[in-house]
Amino acid sequence: MVSVLLVEDEREIAELTRDALSEAGFSVTVALDDRAAYQTLELEARSFAAVVTDINLGAGVTGFDVARCARRLNEEIKIIYISGQGPHAGQFAVDRALTVEKPFDPRDLAQQVAAFIES
Repeated sequence: MVSVLLVEDEREIAELTRDALSEAGFSVTVALDDRAAYQTLELEARSFAAVVTDINLGAGVTGFDVARCARRLNEEIKIIYISGQGPHAGQFAVDRALTVEKPFDPRDLAQQVAAFIES
């Protein structure tokens, strides 16, 4: 089973997205803030095929920071950003990343994640 780390600070969005990713066959670990994401990555970065992260995680922390940490620990990890910030959100993104704009249908996101991981 392919493992994904989902980093989303809005609990309802995290739950809906987790459920859609699980239904698509992924093993999903959820981090509701950057600290939980960093702790999980420190322990398990090599076990994840992808990180799906919101860009705005509140209090000055961003998904860009989480993505850079993930790539430092696992150069091959796929990064999928979810953002309500529009097309300019990707200017701080890591290379070889996918950005999905909010609002999104969680099932569509799961399909995009699957296709991106396979690419």
